[in-house]
Amino acid sequence: MTAEIISIEDRSKGWLSGPAQCLGCSHKWAAVSPVGVVWLECQSCGFEMGRRTGPVQAGDERWECGCGNDLFRINREGAYCARCGCEQRFP
Repeated sequence: MTAEIISIEDRSKGWLSGPAQCLGCSHKWAAVSPVGVVWLECQSCGFEMGRRTGPVQAGDERWECGCGNDLFRINREGAYCARCGCEQRFP
């Protein structure tokens, strides 16, 4: 089976990129898919059993904490840095 090649430049049009793994055959790959897609077709076995296994990147703009981290946690009180715990205030 050959995988469809998607240009990384298309991320700005609602695409995500990030690591994925098949829950059926354990194949791992770097996935690119439209925003909102949950199940990914595995390039190895062909089944739609792929899931994202880590952080994804959408678009080119990103928020960064004063400590340099760009991974955040969100709860009912708001967003905070997963590295230093600093509460985030968005403009």
